[in-house]
Formats: sequence, C-alpha cells, structure tokens
Amino acid sequence: MSAFGLLELLLVLLSVVLFVILIGGAIAALVWFSRRSSAGPAAGGGEDEALRILRERYARGELTREEYERMRDELRD
Repeated sequence: MSAFGLLELLLVLLSVVLFVILIGGAIAALVWFSRRSSAGPAAGGGEDEALRILRERYARGELTREEYERMRDELRD
C-alpha cells in the first residue's frame, strides 16, 4: 500500500467517525429536547410548581379556603 493509499484510508475513516459523532449528537439533542418539553412547565420550577403544591395541599384539606386564596394571591403577585 502506498502512502497515498494510506492517506485515503485515513480520510475515509475520519469521515466515518465524524459522521457517527454528528448523528449521535443529533440524536442526543432530540432526546434531550423531547424530555425537556414533555416534562411540562413544572420542570422549570418556580411559580407553577408552587401553585401545584398549593392546590394539592388545599385538595388534601391541609389549608382552609381563605389560606389557599391568600397564598395563591401572594404567589401570583
């Protein structure tokens, strides 16, 4: 095998490796975005998560209606 043939082989192998990395990165990005979007608004935490917890506590009877409405208004402000 000549030096030119060896160089061609290395270029083909490098192209295949880069192609595999590119496809793998695209698949990883798709999986990451799909998991992030399917987690819903509560995944970011913050107000939505706090309101969800507040609603659950009210549903379990841990809070009176007045307590619930006061806390809900505070979270929305």
